[in-house]
Amino acid sequence: MLPIPNLDDRMFEQMVMEARKSIPKLFPEWTDENAHDPGITLLELMSWVTEMQQYYLNRVTERSERKFLKLLGIRPQDAVSAACEVTFTGNEGQLVLPKGTPLLAMDLRFETQSTVQLVPATLEKVLVRTETAAANYTSNNQAKIAFYAFGAEARKGAHLYLGFDRALPVDTEISIYFNLFDRYPVKVNPLLDKTDPLVSSAKVAWSFAGAGKEEQTESWLPIETHSDTTVHLSQSGELKFSITSDMKPMSLYPADDRSRYWICCTLEEDGYELAPKIEKITLNTVRAVEQETLSEVRAFNSTGEPNQRYELISHLAYTGLHTVQVLDEQGRWRDWHVVASLKACGPDDLCCELQQDSVRRVTRLRFGDGEHGSIPPQGAKRVRFIAYTADFDYGRWVGNSKGLPGQTFEISRGRAFKPSSMLLQVGYRPRGEDSFVWDDWTAVDDFDNSKSTDRHYVYDAAAGTIRFGNNEAGLVPRKSGEPNIRFLALQAGGGVRGNVKDGLVTGFGFAAAPGMSVTNPFAARGGREAETLAQAKLRVQRELAAPTRAVTAEDYEAIAKAAPGLRVARVKAIPLYKPGMRDFPRVTAPAQMTVVVVPYSESDKPRAGKGFLQTIKQHLDRHRLLTTELHVIPAAYIKITVHAVVVMEPKYKNEQRRIVLELKRLLAPMDHGQGEEGWRFGRTVYKGDIYGVISRIKGVVYVQDIWLDAEGTGFHKDGAGDIHIPPYALVYSGDHEVETISLTDL
Repeated sequence: MLPIPNLDDRMFEQMVMEARKSIPKLFPEWTDENAHDPGITLLELMSWVTEMQQYYLNRVTERSERKFLKLLGIRPQDAVSAACEVTFTGNEGQLVLPKGTPLLAMDLRFETQSTVQLVPATLEKVLVRTETAAANYTSNNQAKIAFYAFGAEARKGAHLYLGFDRALPVDTEISIYFNLFDRYPVKVNPLLDKTDPLVSSAKVAWSFAGAGKEEQTESWLPIETHSDTTVHLSQSGELKFSITSDMKPMSLYPADDRSRYWICCTLEEDGYELAPKIEKITLNTVRAVEQETLSEVRAFNSTGEPNQRYELISHLAYTGLHTVQVLDEQGRWRDWHVVASLKACGPDDLCCELQQDSVRRVTRLRFGDGEHGSIPPQGAKRVRFIAYTADFDYGRWVGNSKGLPGQTFEISRGRAFKPSSMLLQVGYRPRGEDSFVWDDWTAVDDFDNSKSTDRHYVYDAAAGTIRFGNNEAGLVPRKSGEPNIRFLALQAGGGVRGNVKDGLVTGFGFAAAPGMSVTNPFAARGGREAETLAQAKLRVQRELAAPTRAVTAEDYEAIAKAAPGLRVARVKAIPLYKPGMRDFPRVTAPAQMTVVVVPYSESDKPRAGKGFLQTIKQHLDRHRLLTTELHVIPAAYIKITVHAVVVMEPKYKNEQRRIVLELKRLLAPMDHGQGEEGWRFGRTVYKGDIYGVISRIKGVVYVQDIWLDAEGTGFHKDGAGDIHIPPYALVYSGDHEVETISLTDL
């Protein structure tokens, strides 16, 4: 452990002496340095204040630093679990794997994040057809070598075909995962809120090869799409769909060796900023997270009617032990008995019936009708279904309260739990009753804001303990002679160990069907350890520096460049400008802000589509002032062509190609010719810029002549031959013409 530095390392006399020594250098006219001089008195006062500040600063402890962070609304982040996509193969028939199905990567446990329906089909062929070519990318897909889904240009009418060895089942939810190439110089901004809508600039439609109306000819029929997290193949994600009728085999060139069952993705509207490039397409794929659920809770609304029924699909609900709770009229939770049949229950018996479907892996819960079993009271989330592992049946009990202030209980026993997954209850036996009633308690970072009646507790992840209040800051749990503190929900996991390499998630934490296998085609990612105090202090510096309100042009540019889910390469905010204005900046428009955006693209002229512009505008609307009218537009491009006559040294006479490359590097919207981003928005193209670039090339003696041509809208050429472009425009290179003359030929 590094030693803590001593900040209080200068005494009062030393500070006064250092200040007096600096007087002749800073203020030579100050000659009276005796004690009676008022300036010396001020120096001594400032030295005393500095000494006091150093003393108190030296006494700042880690606890104090955490309090300071809390005042800023910052707390160290908890550990985060790694996630990856896992693919199942080898299943002979249809199989439902419920949410929370356990998988193994050596000694690490992963759990699926959603329910997946496995189908006994194999993706055999992947074809891409454009207007000019047709290609078979099956080997690319198997080797995870990226290929363009609709060709490099991604033009309207291109097709992506997926061929299967057998027909996909009808009226069954099928899952296909698309992993897109993502290693570009400009990273995708993370989604801060998963509800943020990402709008695609292109549109695709899915269909399948089925029987025609006469059931004799092939016909492409629309697929019923349930969800599409790829957003029209704009990002990696999952497509969930179902086939509405029987598929019909057919052969497609260039995979016409035999008939297969095909689905097709057609690009109906082009406009991708970056043509989608696929690394892997997998069937029967679901997302898995490195964690172990020891106990989970599912809440339901109660209608107050007889014979209420509920169902849920979860691995732990199907395989684990169960407890059912209902919130009574007094606002207390009571455990209800789970029975095999409600017929044996009386009208006042707190019991319910549990049934399980072994095919769909569904767990069903049924309550009584007031004659056979009591009816839960009406209300939102008044019914709870708790499922936990058999090994956790004993471990879920924390202990019994002694009724003393500041009680501490050990819970970790060497394991790291997720604080966000915790749901703790404390029970007591009301007077005159034989059974416990339970109250929910809430986890807090500390008891600073806790009142004497608040049911709060503090979880210390480092020590592996939970601590209760003292009846002044936080309520003390009621005394009990038997265990009355328990967990209803608890998960373990998180950390960098979960970032396993591809192909390591291969084990099952359940009895898998014979011949079935699982693997993760790509490495798990996202796992992080709990944030340290030093890391939290660095994060707060970054967050405080980041703008949260769009007031100045710099604010608009910073916020737009961080638009979630997009690759934003460049942004230019133009205050007091409205699209279509003339004579700007001589004429301005009050309360107007125009933001010009450039997406990352492999094109010479990156152009933002309508979805890209809409996403950024929605993001900026949350931060702009109410009185500001906002416009988000794509950048305009002016094509610049250079014609030059250059005198070279004899041995460099044939260096035209190098000169052209330097000109293209200079006149590029996303290159390093000007600064780190490219040509500045609205910057005039001066002939002097061209002279300077060419003159710096090795072997150039001098530039004999230069003239510039431009193509586009909004520019004008002055008498000196310079090109003036509008403030929302960038330049790109045309076909430059460079004539080189040897010095000896003059």
